[in-house]
Amino acid sequence: MKSKWTLAIVALLAANLVTPVIAQAESLDELNRKESAVLEQSDQISSEVQSALTAANETYAQVEATKQAISDNQAAIKKAQAEIVETEKVIAKREAVVAERLKNIQVNGSFEYNWSALLTAENITDFINRAMAITQLQSMEKEKIDSLHEEKTKLEDLQATVESKQADLKENEANLEAEASDLDNKVADLQAQLAKNQSTLADIAASKELETARIQAEKEKAAKEAAEKKAQEEAAKEAAAKKQAEAEAAAKASAESSAKESSSTSAQDSSSSAESSTSESSTNDSSSTEDSTSESTTPSEDNNGGNDNPSNGNYTTMSFESTAYSYAEPGASYFTASGTDLRTNPQAVAVDPSVIPLGTLVEVEGYGLAVALDTGGAIKGRIIDVHFDNVPACNAWGRRQVQVKIYR
Repeated sequence: MKSKWTLAIVALLAANLVTPVIAQAESLDELNRKESAVLEQSDQISSEVQSALTAANETYAQVEATKQAISDNQAAIKKAQAEIVETEKVIAKREAVVAERLKNIQVNGSFEYNWSALLTAENITDFINRAMAITQLQSMEKEKIDSLHEEKTKLEDLQATVESKQADLKENEANLEAEASDLDNKVADLQAQLAKNQSTLADIAASKELETARIQAEKEKAAKEAAEKKAQEEAAKEAAAKKQAEAEAAAKASAESSAKESSSTSAQDSSSSAESSTSESSTNDSSSTEDSTSESTTPSEDNNGGNDNPSNGNYTTMSFESTAYSYAEPGASYFTASGTDLRTNPQAVAVDPSVIPLGTLVEVEGYGLAVALDTGGAIKGRIIDVHFDNVPACNAWGRRQVQVKIYR
């Protein structure tokens, strides 16, 4: 049982020694994949932020237009009310005149006077003329009063229509303001997601840096070990070659010494000595050759073994001096200091990061909602540079003082 536990522990240690390289490589690949995914998501969020900003600015423009319509309509209501009052005064005067005449008829007998005027006519023509005159006077008075009543009715209808329109405009204004508020919240949420992604990217970059440094250290360690092993193999080869050379030199010296000794003896002894010397020389050569072969084989085996190398109260309002710029200007770049492409994200402003941090949502008076995405050499302190996608708009903007809402 104990031996089984020992084998298991040894196997686990061996696995831990072998697997780190593969796991580390997969870890770096995983970090790269996550980084690409977060970058892609950030681009999508930036696009959504720009769309939301554009929609919010359009909604705010509609709110302002509705407010202006309400103001104009209110003026129309006041005018209609004033005309109604004036018409009522005229009607009252006319009715008072008619009432006075009726009173005079009752008191002074004006009715009999009219008959008297008719009866005292000189002839039938004079009678008819007097009758027509009296009828026309009475008809004109009645028409005037009826006309005033009709005018009053029209004015009352106009006032009712204008008041109904005013109610509709106010309801529309409330709906637009609610929509604008929802868009502001959406922009804020997207900004929060974007900030979270930026933080995630920073963490991934830090992890990649550590992982890359560790892998580089392992590579350097492996290279150093390989160099040391190669140096050891070279040293072993040199030692073997030196040993072989010494053996060959010794054999050669021994052969020369034997030849000199054999020359000083008799021919028979010389012949025997020569044969003996030849035999000894052959033996020595064979031994030397075997030693050399054995020694030269050892480094080769070492060399082969060395190839296995390891591998809302949510904003602050401030006053700024504002200018304008555009990527369409000669020599201008499409990209901001934060790396954003102005062609796809035009609703941007350049700021001093010590005053407004990059990535902050702002609302510039007369410009609308935008994101602080850029900086500039001349943008110091309370200066803000708004971006337009065309140069004429920049020229029209000029240089002005603006109020800026800086959202937290």
